[in-house]
Amino acid sequence: MKNNNNTTMTIEQIGKTLQEELVPRAIKIIQDECADLTIIKKVGYDGVKDDLTTNGDMKAQAMYIKELTTLFPNYGIIAEENGVATKSQDSTDDIYFTVDPLDGTKAYERGSSQGVGTMIALCKNANVIAVCIGDANTGDIYSFAGEDKVGDVFHQRFGVTKKLTPKTNISLLMQYVLLRSMPSKQPALINKMIGEIGNNGIFKGTEICGGSIGIAFARLWKGEIGAMVLEAGFDTPWDLAPIIGISRRLGFKFYDIVGDTLVPHEPVPVKVITERPYNQLVVHESSVKELEEWLTRQ
Repeated sequence: MKNNNNTTMTIEQIGKTLQEELVPRAIKIIQDECADLTIIKKVGYDGVKDDLTTNGDMKAQAMYIKELTTLFPNYGIIAEENGVATKSQDSTDDIYFTVDPLDGTKAYERGSSQGVGTMIALCKNANVIAVCIGDANTGDIYSFAGEDKVGDVFHQRFGVTKKLTPKTNISLLMQYVLLRSMPSKQPALINKMIGEIGNNGIFKGTEICGGSIGIAFARLWKGEIGAMVLEAGFDTPWDLAPIIGISRRLGFKFYDIVGDTLVPHEPVPVKVITERPYNQLVVHESSVKELEEWLTRQ
């Protein structure tokens, strides 16, 4: 890869580099390393040693760090493994990359055929201006590059790239909500929402899916599901920035679940691991009216 000066590359050119070079290389590393995994136990965000990393995580991150520091020496980098956090050296803006080299490590370790990805985002002054997410199992890539908060997002599948367009004309009553854990761990309001349709529920049914948060969100962006619930816990720079960037451009809304109410929440990138006290519901803006009408009937 040529040593380009970051001051001569537009955001769109940076996005193209992520989509065409770095993320495909990370996917290839993840796929190659799965044949001979090395599992390393590590402390989770809650301080308990029940998390893990692998040689796939480490080698993919090493590639990202090497290429990003070569191509963009003035930009900061915040990466998941080994506490990598370098500051932006740009004289006018705080510009930095977030790197999740292997999103869904436990699914990867299990040999799961879904829920394994790689994610990178570029942030400028608390705004996400480029994102690239790769599905390590299918090779699908989701990306955008540009400073506007609303705009095109692209989905590359089997070598063909198309605009990603959310499904906006389907009632929530005909769609599933994706949970990241069992209903018993959800707030009372969510359990009311996922009740049977004839029993005051608002969704057709539920799905439960762990693994990569980025790949889970891709299902929401594509319209495979109508909503998604995020458990209270920890927001990280490398997980949050990519999903904020694409969700915002496609018109998805975040709500904190506070008791029996939904409080609109405008997520912003974080530079350190931050605890989030509330579960969140994420739906497309086209479903907000239906959601609000359902709430008024409760």
